[in-house]
Amino acid sequence: MTKAGLLRIVNPVLFLSLVIQAVTAGIIFLRLRTVFTPTVFEIHEPNGVLFVAQALTHLTLNWGWVRANYFKR
Repeated sequence: MTKAGLLRIVNPVLFLSLVIQAVTAGIIFLRLRTVFTPTVFEIHEPNGVLFVAQALTHLTLNWGWVRANYFKR
């Protein structure tokens, strides 16, 4: 699979993971109590691991762009 093909998969998954992290963090931070509160805690931590893995994959796939734009000589 090409880099562009991988990015077409990684980017939406990374965005979805970010949204899930933001929502679950908001629920935890605001201490909202719902029927789903135990599920929120069960989702937040493993999704955080997925988020970091996806972010590192995204950074790796875009490293050429990062190097060209931020590490100019």
